[in-house]
Amino acid sequence: MKQQKGKTSSKKKIADEILQQIGGSVIFVLILIAAVAICMVGWLVITSKQKELTQESNAAANQLTGFLEQYTKSTEQLAVNPEIQNIMQEIKAGDDIMQAEKMDTVMDNLIKIANTDKENVMAVWLSDLDASALAQSDGFVSDEGWDITGRGWYGCITGKKTVLTEPYVDSSTGKLILSAASPVYDDTTGEVLGAVGMDISLDHMTEIMSEYKIGQSGYMLLLSENGTFLYHPQKDIIQKNIKDVNVSQNVQDAIASKEDTFLKYTVDGLTKYGSLQYAGDTGYVVLSNMPTSEYYSMLIAMVIALVLIFAIGIVIIAFSIRKSANKLVKPILDLNHTAQQLAAGNLDVDLHITSQNEIGELGDSFRKTVCRLKEYIAYIDETAHVLSQIADGRLSINLQHDYVGEFQKIKTALLNISDSMNQVMLGINESSGRVSVGANELATASQVLAESAEQQAASIEQLSATTTTVADQVENSRREAETSAQATAQAATMIEQNQEKMKLMMDAMNKIQETSQQVVGIIQTIEEIASQTNLLSLNASIEAARAGEAGRGFAVVADEIGKLALESSKAANNTRELIEISMEEINKGNTIAVGAMSSLKESVNAVNRVNEMIQNTAEDAAVQAENMKQLRVGIEEITHGIQDNSAASQETSATSEELASQAEILNKMVQKFELC
Repeated sequence: MKQQKGKTSSKKKIADEILQQIGGSVIFVLILIAAVAICMVGWLVITSKQKELTQESNAAANQLTGFLEQYTKSTEQLAVNPEIQNIMQEIKAGDDIMQAEKMDTVMDNLIKIANTDKENVMAVWLSDLDASALAQSDGFVSDEGWDITGRGWYGCITGKKTVLTEPYVDSSTGKLILSAASPVYDDTTGEVLGAVGMDISLDHMTEIMSEYKIGQSGYMLLLSENGTFLYHPQKDIIQKNIKDVNVSQNVQDAIASKEDTFLKYTVDGLTKYGSLQYAGDTGYVVLSNMPTSEYYSMLIAMVIALVLIFAIGIVIIAFSIRKSANKLVKPILDLNHTAQQLAAGNLDVDLHITSQNEIGELGDSFRKTVCRLKEYIAYIDETAHVLSQIADGRLSINLQHDYVGEFQKIKTALLNISDSMNQVMLGINESSGRVSVGANELATASQVLAESAEQQAASIEQLSATTTTVADQVENSRREAETSAQATAQAATMIEQNQEKMKLMMDAMNKIQETSQQVVGIIQTIEEIASQTNLLSLNASIEAARAGEAGRGFAVVADEIGKLALESSKAANNTRELIEISMEEINKGNTIAVGAMSSLKESVNAVNRVNEMIQNTAEDAAVQAENMKQLRVGIEEITHGIQDNSAASQETSATSEELASQAEILNKMVQKFELC
């Protein structure tokens, strides 16, 4: 016993192996989980920081874009002002811009625009290209020799688009300002006449940037398109170019690329993180700023917390595994000692295991097994011999021993197995023959069914093609009916319009008839005047004859007046006759127009009836097309069903052939057994 204990103590302990295997696996999994958790947390924290910096930069860029766009839009609206365009068309080289015709009105308008936003708008101005002159809302007018091409906003004329200039210091106020300028065009020729613009103070823009606080110590930077600082917490850096400040090259490259990006960069040797965003199309750049210590502060804190949590968890798990392993190992050692005695041939052993688990049950079963081993060895040997005979195919068995106790059931079971196996094998032999014959018949029938299904599928496919052709023809008929309905509707509309025009013509002819009646009255008046004039000329002739030689000249005049009166009377009669002829023709025209109106009404009614019939035909064609579609879908479903049946029949035929083959194999296997 002492030697066995010495040997056991020199081997590895189960508790240590459990701790190494299970504990090692658990610790490895925990370390892996900790690593994955740290990576995920790190990724989430870094991603959240990137999103925070990007969102802050976007917000600042959008706010800056909105602030500047209101002025660019104002200059674009001002550029299409007709009065400004007229002034620039009027002014030529060498002219005084203030002497333009509507200059006073335009200046009042510029002053009003400047006064609407005094806080940000320093001046509103216009500049003529030909005269190379400028006039501002604050009263400034350029002197002789002022050069328009030297202005920072001159690019709006050459580029023919609205521009925002680089910021500069206003000489009068000392403020940092920029100019928004738009070109003014000649609407007729499209030629650029000059420019209008606004000088905008950057105080509000820098105030916007100063309000952004990122984390504990982060801030926002504002730069122009060429990299000049417009806002920085250190005021001595403002108006300096980024090339003149100790900033890493990747920031300069990002500004030059004109693309939004997230950056890791250095400032005065200190690493920082930020997002570079362009403010719309303004050309200005917003750059967020956060120190490395703050960027990774949350990640470092979370990593430390996770490491501590997992380290404590590993210690607790290792202690629990070791304690549980010791409890499990003790009864296993007892079982091992008993098994060693049994292996040595000593069946007189005593085993005491009090564990209330599977090991306890194992110990109890182990003890019972030892008690029965001696009694059952002979039974086991004979049972093994009989089972070997059955395995060799000899189903007729003979048991020599009288089995007692529980082994009596084994004897009965073995005899029952022998009888049952004989009956089963005989039945299998008979059934396999029948199955083979039935499988062959089923295979033949399935093959015939498959061939019939294929023929039906081909017929259905032809029917489906015919149905598709008919459906297409019905669809074409429906489209043509709809087109005809539209054409008849248009014809009805045109006839109705002609009917309205005919009414207007009849009204005009009636008006002509009324006017002709009035003319007839006027002609009657003219005839009366001619008659009176003729009487007067006769009386004048009589009086001239009485006057003798002195009235001869008067007689000539009276005679001419009489002739004129006669001609007037003849002309009036001729006019009356012509008017009467015209009135007769007008009456005939009215009669014809009334008839035409009736015909047009009947034509409209007829066209409407035809249109209604065509629409009904189109609706019927649409219903027929829908029915044909449903019929085609049904035929396709039938086709699929027949194809499925054909495939199933072919599969059934193959299965039947396989079944016949298996039946033959089964017959051969049954023939191996020696049946009673």
